[in-house]
Amino acid sequence: MEELTSITISEERLEDCRDVVEPELQDLIRSALQTGFSREEILITVSELVAEDFATVMKTPSVH
Repeated sequence: MEELTSITISEERLEDCRDVVEPELQDLIRSALQTGFSREEILITVSELVAEDFATVMKTPSVH
């Protein structure tokens, strides 16, 4: 069995990070909508990309 490494990040740091990331995410979604993709397609794609990056950071296998 593989042991996962835990991470601890303060709620304040997460809120600050969200304030920076959220506007760019909304711009990305708007841009992808303009190219003809549905909101669902965009959000699934973004979720998969985030999961892949998170797996890399945590050094765990990703699910595809």
